[in-house]
Amino acid sequence: MKNKIEKKQQRRFFIYNMVAFALIFIAFGFIIFFQVQTSLYSRVDEDLLKQAELRGSFEPNGAFSGAPPGELSRLPDKDVTLKGQGRFVPIEWDSEGNILNKEAIGTQLYDELSTGFKLATSKLETVHSVTLDSGSSFRYVVYKAPSSNSSDVTYLQFISRVDAEKQLAENFGRILIICSIGSWILSIFASYYLSQKAMSPVLASWRKQTEFVANASHELRTPLTIIQNKLELLLTKPNDRIIDQMEPIALSLSEIRHLSKMTSDLLLLSRADSNATVLTEEMVDLNRFVTEVIAPYKEIAESKEMTIWTQLDSNRVSKIDPVRIQQLLVILLDNSLKYSQAGDSIGITTEVKDNYWIVEVCDTGQGIPEENREKVFERFYREEKSRNRETGGTGLGLAIAKWIVDLHKGKIEILDNLPKGTIFRVKIPIK
Repeated sequence: MKNKIEKKQQRRFFIYNMVAFALIFIAFGFIIFFQVQTSLYSRVDEDLLKQAELRGSFEPNGAFSGAPPGELSRLPDKDVTLKGQGRFVPIEWDSEGNILNKEAIGTQLYDELSTGFKLATSKLETVHSVTLDSGSSFRYVVYKAPSSNSSDVTYLQFISRVDAEKQLAENFGRILIICSIGSWILSIFASYYLSQKAMSPVLASWRKQTEFVANASHELRTPLTIIQNKLELLLTKPNDRIIDQMEPIALSLSEIRHLSKMTSDLLLLSRADSNATVLTEEMVDLNRFVTEVIAPYKEIAESKEMTIWTQLDSNRVSKIDPVRIQQLLVILLDNSLKYSQAGDSIGITTEVKDNYWIVEVCDTGQGIPEENREKVFERFYREEKSRNRETGGTGLGLAIAKWIVDLHKGKIEILDNLPKGTIFRVKIPIK
C-alpha cells in the first residue's frame, strides 16, 4: 500500500515538472520568436514611416522633388524589373482603387498588386503586412495625398519587399521549434530525476514519522502496561493496608511521572516541528546563570559518589532565552549523570570566543562511539539497546537539546574526553 502511494506521488511530481517545463519552453519560444521577428522588421517599418516626410514634396508620376539624396535608392535583390530600382517604391492610387503610376513601379510589381492586392484605406499611416498570390511578401504604409495635389492621386502607398526577412523569420522559427522539442525531451529525463529528488525528503520524513509513532507507541505502552498490572494486583487484595502494597504503588507513581515527562517532551517536540515556539530572550549574566542552574546537581552528584566541578570564564551578559538554555543545561547534566558511575567526575566549562558563548559539559563516563554521535540527537535513540529506562530515559532529551541550540542559531557537537568519557560542546552566538 505504501509503495503504491509513493509511486503515485512520484508520478504526480513527474507530470507537474514535465508540464512546467513544457509551458516554460512554449512561453520562451513565443517571446524569443516574436522578439526576433519584430527586430527583423523594425528597420523596414521605421524607414516606411519616415516616408511621411516626403509627402510635402510629392509630384505626380512618382517624383519627390525634396527627397533626400539616396532616400529611394536602395535596391531589392529580387525586384529587378521595378522602374527606378527603389527598395521603398511609391505607388499612386486614385479614389477608385486604381494604380496611376504603372510605368513608374514596373510591370512585375503592377501585375502582382493587380491580382492579389486591394488597397485598404481604413487605417492610414500604419504599417501593414501582406503576402500576395505570387508568394511575395511586402510591408507597406498608406498616406493621404497632399491636399495641394492637383492630379487624381488620392492615396500614396510606400511598399517594400520583405521576402528575405520573412524567410529568415521562418527558418529561425523552425530551428526554435526543433530546439524546443529537443529541450523538452531532455526535460522529461530531468523531470523524472527531479521527481525522485523531490520525493526523497518526503519519503525520509514519512519514514521518520512512522518510526517516531512506532517508538512513541512502544514507550507509552510499556509504562501503561506496568501501571495496569500493578493496579490489577491491588484489586486482588482489597483488604490489604497501603503500607503492605507500597512497592506496586511506588512503581505505578514512578511510571506515571515517566509518562508525564514523556508527554511533555512529545508536546514540546511537536511544537518545535510546527515552528510554533518563539524565544523569549533577555539579557543574562552568563556566569551567574550557569552557577545557579548547576547548584542543585552538585548535591545529586554527591549522593551518587560523583563530583561536579566548574570553570566559568564567560564574565559578561548576553541575550538568551533563560528558560530554554536552563532546559538545555539540565538535559546535558542529566545525561552525564545517567551514564557515569560512582567515582566519575562531571565538569562544566564556559568561555567567550570569536563572538560565541561556548559551554562544555564533560564527564568520565562510558562515552559515545563515534559512529553513534549523530544518531544520539534522533528522537527515541538510546545507547541502551535493552531500553532500560532507568538509565536510558525517554530518548528525547538530546533531540530537545539540539532543537534548543538550533533555535538560538548555535551548534552542538560531541567530542572525546580523553582518556575516557564524553564532551558535549555548545556554541551560541553572543547578542
